[in-house]
Amino acid sequence: MSFDETIVRCSAPALCGIKPASLFSMSGECFDSGILRLKKWRAEFSRASRYVVPLKKDGGRVLFFVFDRPLLERVCADSKNRAYLEEKGYPVSRGFAAILSEILHRLAFRREFPHEVGLFLGYPLEDVRGFEKDSSAYKFAGFWKVYGDKAEAEKRMKLYKSCSEFCMKWVDAGLNVPLSIQKYIQKGA
Repeated sequence: MSFDETIVRCSAPALCGIKPASLFSMSGECFDSGILRLKKWRAEFSRASRYVVPLKKDGGRVLFFVFDRPLLERVCADSKNRAYLEEKGYPVSRGFAAILSEILHRLAFRREFPHEVGLFLGYPLEDVRGFEKDSSAYKFAGFWKVYGDKAEAEKRMKLYKSCSEFCMKWVDAGLNVPLSIQKYIQKGA
């Protein structure tokens, strides 16, 4: 899969403003092939408060955290989510920038995976806690494992899939990634 295809398939919902964040990795070789395009795109995305953050990792892979700042701020402002993040040692009292910095640090530098990242990715708190409690007791699995409201999760997953498919169709037709994202947003899908 090319750099552009990977970005769209793995993060279109966050770039289109319907999901707070996406997390994925790609090979260092694939990353190197698209680094110049990414530098250009980042300016375009930031005007819409959307950010693509590559985090170098071991093993020749690059981990990406892509987020829509207003949506992610809302997730982090929710009182139940704040209490949960505080339990996990996040500097909640210092505000959104400190919380964001902490999750990026944990993703980039900690050996153990921070499962609370599901909250940042837009998974319901009930599902994040359910995974931590017993990862095998889920009701449904798709973009994430669902422990709570299956119907709502399926609806949200359909929206994410549809968004990625629309944007991928336009990339396959020759549009660059920012234009395919813009077209999806203008379409009001």
